[in-house]
Amino acid sequence: MRRFAAILLLLGAGALLSAASTDYYLGESVRQLGLRDAPRQASDGRNTERYVARAGVSLFAEYGKPSILVDGIKVMLDDAVGSQRGHLTVSKRDYDKVFVPLFWDLPKDPVRRILIDPGHGGKDTGKVSGAHKYNEKAATLDTAARLKILLEKQGFEVVFTRTKDVFLDLDDRAAMATSLKADLFISLHYNAGPTGDTTADGIETYCLTPAGQRSTNAGKAKSTTSAEPGNRFDTANMALAWGIQRRLVKSTGADDRGVRRARFAVLRTLTCPGVLIEGGFMSSRKEGALIADAAYRQKIAEAVAAGIVDYVIRARPAVKAGK
Repeated sequence: MRRFAAILLLLGAGALLSAASTDYYLGESVRQLGLRDAPRQASDGRNTERYVARAGVSLFAEYGKPSILVDGIKVMLDDAVGSQRGHLTVSKRDYDKVFVPLFWDLPKDPVRRILIDPGHGGKDTGKVSGAHKYNEKAATLDTAARLKILLEKQGFEVVFTRTKDVFLDLDDRAAMATSLKADLFISLHYNAGPTGDTTADGIETYCLTPAGQRSTNAGKAKSTTSAEPGNRFDTANMALAWGIQRRLVKSTGADDRGVRRARFAVLRTLTCPGVLIEGGFMSSRKEGALIADAAYRQKIAEAVAAGIVDYVIRARPAVKAGK
């Protein structure tokens, strides 16, 4: 609570547009998170703003866009970027649930045990790559095995929701995070476009939708205002999702479909931070062939592992002098 009280003090009166407003001036707000103005680039439009954090992480925003770019990675917003008096604005809920997690200090929680959830299994094959006769349940289990080796080399304890081709209820997967006392939950999936679509591709990483916000995959559906147990970790969820998406996109060169929000069953009741990864489209001619290749699944696993390590370093408690 003290950390969030400090954030409110940092905001001050200047960032709020008016006493009745729910929007903040973007520039004033992010400067109070330690960012500074960055040089404009030749491609920047008139209604754009750039900033950079002390750690070198960049922020780019454009009027009317439903997303921002953080170190070049798309992060979806609940409200499109606005404008007032010639300056870009962001909603208070996006400031609290997107900007603060990405640019402010994270809760200092050690991560020792990671639960990996290979999506689907048993009678639930998941998506199927028609050209390669390779299904999602096999791809996720193989990726999980590769990820386990990499994380164990980093000193983490790794457990699975499933190690074989068996069916598990979605609620049981989340419950295992509690019973196994996991510190992180990583659900692995691969995507598919509409029937007959062989061109849709790209990688996306989901965190649980905060209470009162719309899920990215819900279109214009009404938001729910009730909080799920997993919303206790909204800050960590966003930071973890962005860190993994950043590593995945930069490593694979895949299209960046962004950090997104959803109320997936495996995320709603978690008792630790967690994300769901869609590592590419099984239905795509291009990505379907890549996913069927063991070398590419190894690349996916390495990127996810690197993103987890990045997050853990940010969330690691500081060691006091003399300890």
